[in-house]
Amino acid sequence: MTKHKTGALKASFAVAALAVVAGLARADDYIVVRSNEASIVKGSPLAAGSRVALPVGKALTLVSPGGEVVSLQGSAGGAVVPGVSKPGDSAAGSALTALVNRPPPRKAFGAMRGPCPAVDALQTLEQILAASKEKDCGSVAQTALEAYIDRAGAGPAAGAAQKP
Repeated sequence: MTKHKTGALKASFAVAALAVVAGLARADDYIVVRSNEASIVKGSPLAAGSRVALPVGKALTLVSPGGEVVSLQGSAGGAVVPGVSKPGDSAAGSALTALVNRPPPRKAFGAMRGPCPAVDALQTLEQILAASKEKDCGSVAQTALEAYIDRAGAGPAAGAAQKP
């Protein structure tokens, strides 16, 4: 009977350890911000360690809620999403997804309402996401996000190597 209890206890620990490890790689470790592969759309969440069906000649640019920018280039076997060195919280992930999925700005007539910060003043992902929540500042935040990605060295979905 003791042998049975010990085996059940070991199995319980194994299941608990697996649950902890599975919890470390969340589906929203990264958000797709640029893609030239039609089957992978902007705003899609990707988990660290997952394999993405990314053919040769195709590329993705990903941003973590913590601000890490990564470019992936396709290969015959696809691409593996790297681990996150700058994790962020789920609120930042939600705000980033909303910003990426925001419709492109329309041409506005007249003066813009609201005191939006200048694009050049938005240097960190945290600042960009804060601006995106301000009324009438979404287009400024989108432009700042594109500049942030470009500063990190990620090209327009043509990605070369992985960038930290």
